Amino acid sequence: MTKVKICGLKNPTDIKCINTLSPDFAGFVMFFEKSHRNISVQTAQELLALLDKNIKSVAVTVSPTEEQLEQIHTLGFDYVQIHGKISKKLLSECKTPVIRAINVSGIESIGDIENLDNVKGILFDSAVPGSGKSFDWSMLEKLPKTDKMLFLAGGLTADNVAAAICQVHPYAVDVSSGVELADKSGKDYQLVQAFIKNAKSAFIH
Repeated sequence: MTKVKICGLKNPTDIKCINTLSPDFAGFVMFFEKSHRNISVQTAQELLALLDKNIKSVAVTVSPTEEQLEQIHTLGFDYVQIHGKISKKLLSECKTPVIRAINVSGIESIGDIENLDNVKGILFDSAVPGSGKSFDWSMLEKLPKTDKMLFLAGGLTADNVAAAICQVHPYAVDVSSGVELADKSGKDYQLVQAFIKNAKSAFIH
C-alpha cells in the first residue's frame, strides 16, 4: 500500500489533524523564509513534541548549511528532505537520514546519489517545488530500479492521487498545497482525509 506524506505543517491544529488521520510521514518546512509554511526551530520543537510518534517526521529544507543540518539532527527529526544544492561531502556526512528532492528536469542526476548510504529516499517534484503544479508522470516510467524510497510530489490532490499512484507506483505520495485551507493558514481536515483515503485505496480498483 502506498504511503502518504502530508507536508507544510505549521501549527498545533495541523498536528491534531495529522494525529487523527495518521499519514505515514509529516513534513515541516525549515530555514526557508520565502515559504509561508516556514517554521522556526522553536515551533518545530513544540510541534514535534505533539506529533504521534508512529508518524515519521521530516524536516524540509532548501540548500541547507552544515549548521542547519546539525540543528535538525538535534531536534530529533526522523528524516531531512533536501531540495536545492548541497555538496556531496555535506550530503554524505549528514547525520539524519536523507530524502533527496530532485526536480523532474534533473532526473539524470539520480545516479549521483544512488550509492550514498544515508540517502534513504528520492523525492520527485515539479520544476518549482511548492507550486502546487504537477508534471508529466510518464517521465518516471523509465527510472532505473532502486532500493531507495521513491516519493512523488508536485500538484497532487485527492482528485488525481489515485491516478498518479496507478501510473508511477511510488513508495509514497507527498502533498502540501493540495490539502491546504483556502486562506493558507493550515491544513483542511476534509481534504487531508480524502487524500489519504484515495491514496490508500488506489490499488483496490
